Amino acid sequence: WAAVGPRRYVAGIILEFCGFQAAQSVVLSMMSKIIPLSLAKGTFNSGFITTSLTTLARATGDCFITVMGLVSIRQLLNLLAMPSFILAGFSIMLSVFHGHELSV
Repeated sequence: WAAVGPRRYVAGIILEFCGFQAAQSVVLSMMSKIIPLSLAKGTFNSGFITTSLTTLARATGDCFITVMGLVSIRQLLNLLAMPSFILAGFSIMLSVFHGHELSV
């Protein structure tokens, strides 16, 4: 029952994509309310910068997945999950130890 067929995979990817898009819109909405007024003006405003950085991040992630798939398609899940856990742990440690410096 745990096997992932083509239909379940496509449904999962669509659900994941919709979730990421919904989360991104919430984060951008919150960011627009706390952004300094100096960054809210002009062509290179916070919305443009955020959109550009998220596009770059998605492209980098796609390239990483492609490279890991070329390394070993059979171990793709392990090759993707382990760096993700390491980066998540590193992010949590940074926020715990340096969170006071990030607060506005």
